[in-house]
Amino acid sequence: MAFSDEAELEPVLAPYVSEGLAGGDRVLYLTDVTHPAVAIGLLRGWGVDTGCHVAARRLDVRRIEVYDADTMLGDLTEAARLARADGYRALRVTAEMSWGLREGADRLADFESRVHGLFSTGTALGLCQYDRRLFPPVVLSDLYRIHQEPDSDLEFDGALLRIRRTVEPAGIRVEGDVEASTLEPLTRSLRAAASRGRGDVHVDLGGVSFIDLSGLRALLETAGSLGSRRSLVLERVPDHVRELILLIGWDGTPGLRLGGSDRR
Repeated sequence: MAFSDEAELEPVLAPYVSEGLAGGDRVLYLTDVTHPAVAIGLLRGWGVDTGCHVAARRLDVRRIEVYDADTMLGDLTEAARLARADGYRALRVTAEMSWGLREGADRLADFESRVHGLFSTGTALGLCQYDRRLFPPVVLSDLYRIHQEPDSDLEFDGALLRIRRTVEPAGIRVEGDVEASTLEPLTRSLRAAASRGRGDVHVDLGGVSFIDLSGLRALLETAGSLGSRRSLVLERVPDHVRELILLIGWDGTPGLRLGGSDRR
């Protein structure tokens, strides 16, 4: 991402880090011009519990020490392997890219092109920070052609299920099958969505091909946890899901609202 000041950086970087930590990722924050202590202070000011996560080694904030593309890629690949071995969902990386100004645009472009190979494996995610105050527009333009913004709204991407965070309306979009093996990420995403704001939580079910009773119960439990002034709103409810909810009689659950059907 390109930014002009910390006010532009916060809305992207803070959720990227905090949601990764909440979702079971190990987060690696690589700094260049910013001292790690300053970066930790920024995260703390943005609401991230840095002390807890740093102590537990879920959050690692440190300076970039080498700038060779082969070495950097090797280090990131090994860090991703260790994160998975330690039980984390993935390694979530963010890095200040100002080092590229010293090493040259060609070397930076080479690194960007090759690091996507690691991110495409699903073991690591990346958010590169480009400060517009440091990078000439022509360099940013060239890098933009090879560097795609990470899907920072993607909370879970598995073989059977994909979950994305939505902003308007606030909540999540669920695609795929919800059953025993995918219940945990759905529950985690519902919990995170409920904690992000004070209004209703919207769940877009338009992409759901199957949901079992345990998945429906997770939705009902979330609705019940929101309190009397908030609701869990199910949007684009597939007809087969709506019929099941009505058949069981769960449409009258306090805090649960059914939106329209998804007639595709």
